[in-house]
Amino acid sequence: MERKRQLSNVAFGGAWSEQIAAREALAASLDRLRHAATHAGACDPRRDPAVTEALMLACERHPKGPLLKEAWNKGTALANPGLRVDELTRIANLLADAYRDSD
Repeated sequence: MERKRQLSNVAFGGAWSEQIAAREALAASLDRLRHAATHAGACDPRRDPAVTEALMLACERHPKGPLLKEAWNKGTALANPGLRVDELTRIANLLADAYRDSD
């Protein structure tokens, strides 16, 4: 968390520096989920702890977070790689769209 440490060294501090770090962490999580969805045909996202952590962070404050998390987990279990990629991409986009609207 180099960025968080950098922001904590700001002389006048304030809540805005914590908000920046939180937004950057959320953006990175959403990017990781999109990447995992795109590559889910070849790589199982359930095997990557970073994807699990990204999913937890993205669903944490989302109003439908528990439902989307469950849908993601069901999507990762789809046997057809094309359907798996499509479903996970759909869910990653739903998460990203909800946060984009809140900015």
